[in-house]
Amino acid sequence: MGSEVPGPGADASGPEHVSAPVAHAWAIAAAHAAVGVPAADAEAAAWTARGWADVAVGCLALDDPPGPLRLLGPRGPEPVSAFGGLDEVIRAVPVACGGQHAARLRRLRELAGPVPPWYPDAGQVAGPVRAVGPLAWQAADLIARFGHELMAVGAGLPWPASCPLSSDRQLAWGARYRPSPRDAHRTVRLPVNRRLARRTWMCLPGPAGPGAAVAEVPSVASPLAQQIWRGIHEGAHLDHLAALRPAAPSPAEFGAGLLVAESYAMAVEIVAAVECLLAGEGHAVWQLGAGLIERATRLPGGSDPAPEFADLPTLSEVYVLGPLDVLAGGAAARRLPGDIAGPLHARWSAARAAYPPAAEFADAAADLAGSRPPENTY
Repeated sequence: MGSEVPGPGADASGPEHVSAPVAHAWAIAAAHAAVGVPAADAEAAAWTARGWADVAVGCLALDDPPGPLRLLGPRGPEPVSAFGGLDEVIRAVPVACGGQHAARLRRLRELAGPVPPWYPDAGQVAGPVRAVGPLAWQAADLIARFGHELMAVGAGLPWPASCPLSSDRQLAWGARYRPSPRDAHRTVRLPVNRRLARRTWMCLPGPAGPGAAVAEVPSVASPLAQQIWRGIHEGAHLDHLAALRPAAPSPAEFGAGLLVAESYAMAVEIVAAVECLLAGEGHAVWQLGAGLIERATRLPGGSDPAPEFADLPTLSEVYVLGPLDVLAGGAAARRLPGDIAGPLHARWSAARAAYPPAAEFADAAADLAGSRPPENTY
């Protein structure tokens, strides 16, 4: 995999602290939200453990030192901290095994001290996991073909240098290619790498109230890949969080809300790829095309399956089905705030008009999205 490349904003400040009771309340709310997944049985257990691991990343941003602060409660000393709140929910909502996601959760929890005995075991989740649906394979094929088209064109365009590894610089570069760029977020540096953190965008309580935050972590990805990931994909998530009613946690972080959020971010990537092509930014076009192919081939049972999604078919499918639904104005688009859905569709309309292959892709995407059964939308 190569050595780790420092994440953008290596000089970013550490965690921004709130009072222990506020951090505790946030973790309880976020951990309960992580349980509400649109899946059942083994997939639900895996997805819940994954969501709890994402909550643990937020706990690292709120607790300093990262460990339970024990205050005297009605039952004696009780943990009152973000990790203490996560512990409380996991004890009340038992998940016996969470597979690889439980392993990540436990590694994150170890940063705050010994893992409580009631945490999910890292053994394989019990029960069968459904296969990826046929519509998702059709969507994956369409997105992969468009990705190859973009990579071929991007290879022949100028390749300017990548941005410095600075969050502000990367987000500023990506702002021109995001339909609704916002700047309402704060940045924190955490003591974990991207493979352990995974989702680095979140909504946290802060001294001035809840707001979007993004974590700076080392990554094995190239500077170009980090530029696209932060400037386009994660930037779109931050834009989405800012457009929603301020709340920590945000409804866009877990369960069905996360499916909508990933659908939007992927749709922004597709529009941005065409806009970068029109602007002559070959390096970005190539990287965005490669990203589409990676999402299409990493499905469970695909040609390059990602272990992370082996037990998460619903979540893996949304990266190919979701953007088609958003761009076609389907159910996911209707769940987006109007002030980000409108600009996205306006930019997509202009991109289709300016680049004929995008119009062909849009027609095929609309046909595919229109054939999606209502029960498979969110």
